[in-house]
Amino acid sequence: MHVSKIQNFYSNLVLEIKIFRDISTNFYPRFVKTVFAEESHNFDVIENKTGKFYFIHPDTPIEFEKYKYYWNESHADLKGVKNLCEYRINWMIDSKEMYETFSPENTQMKSLFYRCHFAQTCMGLECKIDSRLFVPPIFLLIFISIFWCFKRMLRRDMKRVERQTSFHIMDPTNPAHRSPPPPYNAQNSAIPPPYHNARHGRVSRSNSHSRSRSNSRS
Repeated sequence: MHVSKIQNFYSNLVLEIKIFRDISTNFYPRFVKTVFAEESHNFDVIENKTGKFYFIHPDTPIEFEKYKYYWNESHADLKGVKNLCEYRINWMIDSKEMYETFSPENTQMKSLFYRCHFAQTCMGLECKIDSRLFVPPIFLLIFISIFWCFKRMLRRDMKRVERQTSFHIMDPTNPAHRSPPPPYNAQNSAIPPPYHNARHGRVSRSNSHSRSRSNSRS
């Protein structure tokens, strides 16, 4: 019972992977159709009652579109290659042609090797742009946007404060614009003499008053 459930699970998983692969890209079907065609001469094909078997040419890479695929990672063309990709052949996912591929020594092939550029990552049988390279520029762009918004808000607040300050200075009701008080002497001249001095006749008069009185007597 458990074995049948596991088999059903894996069969469904394989089906979903195949559907996803075929929907996301048609690269793999085109690869199999082109590479395993008889006119491509990439294999020595032997056919019997059980089916077709494909025997590789170990020293000759398979060329498809812009890629070269190698059956051995120690191939002379791959020496010094840093971004080397390995595609592992799986009987549950890959086509029958891929799974029925053998070396001249009758050893079933397990992997295909190819290379990608610096900014690319391995995905299936092809190279894709590495999405991790977009992370630093995205964070930098976000930081610049936040900084720009903050600077714009700060500048707007500063302009608002400047407008409020200028309006406060120009406002006629502002106490800072009221006329200053009169000088001390002017204030004293308008204030009557103290009652005590007036009572005892010690009120001092200005020289102008004295002169006017003396002139009137004469």
